[in-house]
Amino acid sequence: DDDDEDCFIHTSCSVPIVPGDQIGPFEIIGDSDCKKKPEECISATVRTDDEDNVVIDVTFDYADLSMDRPFVDNCNDRDENCPITDLSPKRSDFIGFYPCDAALDKTPFSIEPTIWSYTCYDDIRNGKVGQCRREGDATAAATITFDDETVPVFGSQGVYSTIGEIMEKGGGCYIVLLNRINGFSAPPYYNICEGNTIEIPPMN
Repeated sequence: DDDDEDCFIHTSCSVPIVPGDQIGPFEIIGDSDCKKKPEECISATVRTDDEDNVVIDVTFDYADLSMDRPFVDNCNDRDENCPITDLSPKRSDFIGFYPCDAALDKTPFSIEPTIWSYTCYDDIRNGKVGQCRREGDATAAATITFDDETVPVFGSQGVYSTIGEIMEKGGGCYIVLLNRINGFSAPPYYNICEGNTIEIPPMN
């Protein structure tokens, strides 16, 4: 109506902006020229918690995932097992955040994720946090929060980063992927489904 206001959003994302993407406080709804985004099995949202820390909420559900789900086709031509056809949840499946421009590589997302965790995230199994690769039941659906205070150590040290470290480097556009831990010559890892893009803010 006449009360509507127009605004322009400049992003650092190097992938197409489509309905369902969230950029800061804005969610892309779309218009008559936009294609409807396929239903996702995983999505992420950036927010600030009660202690003013930036965290990332992730919701996923792939208990009954369809083969026509949105996924990353980064198969090696010599790999007869890719794309994967067994989409049943595994204990070793993991959630990874990748820079958006990694989608433009010759083989998309052929790098390690910037930050990651197994789908069980903060479950304590055998006295270890988020360690479900070799024991326990697979986590087929959950809502978890990536938080520097709780993210398993293995997913944020070494070649990986914390959210705070990403912010210190200027933040930027990231995409969430649900992956299988193995691959033809990982990375890239077998992708189960592709989620949305998020914008991690720079450190103030």
